[in-house]
Amino acid sequence: MRTDASEELDRAAADLRRLVRSTATAMERATVALEEADAALADEIVADSVRLDREREELARTAPGLRAPAVTVLATIHALTELERMSLLALAVARAVQRCYPHPVVPHELIPEFVEMGRIAVWLAELTVGGDIRALISIEDDLDDLRRILVGVRSRCDGTTVADVIPLSRHYERFADHAVLLGRLMKSAVPRSQATGTAA
Repeated sequence: MRTDASEELDRAAADLRRLVRSTATAMERATVALEEADAALADEIVADSVRLDREREELARTAPGLRAPAVTVLATIHALTELERMSLLALAVARAVQRCYPHPVVPHELIPEFVEMGRIAVWLAELTVGGDIRALISIEDDLDDLRRILVGVRSRCDGTTVADVIPLSRHYERFADHAVLLGRLMKSAVPRSQATGTAA
């Protein structure tokens, strides 16, 4: 029989996993907005960020009171901090699209590289809730790929593009780094039953 404490922890873990997916989706949509110079989509991302902030703050308020091992509570709190940082980075990409509209944020010839950086960053975030912890062994290869793209992008910048391209590339790099740290935290924050999506 499941206890109230176990059910409470499972609910918190489910909320955390949902927030991770929503944050990954925000960066995925922000990358689409960048690729297509879609200000309307960027507007939606900015508006949605308010809801995500509210949901994250609600879980942050309740997390210290979870009837769970201290390591689980602390991991949950730190995971929420990482999610906040990741959300802000996705928001920064969306706002860059808004600011530059109707012009693209980055030169057309660099867009494929940014799309690939976005794919890698989102993939790393999604791995944290995928339930297959063994898949996390691929993160170093993914990070190496992302960093190779970053080096190539930055080497192709000139004086007219560096102001937008360099900060944007850093947003993706930092999002990926936070996603890797989040993956480590999720191992402690999410019970095994929630990590695999099954009932205990």
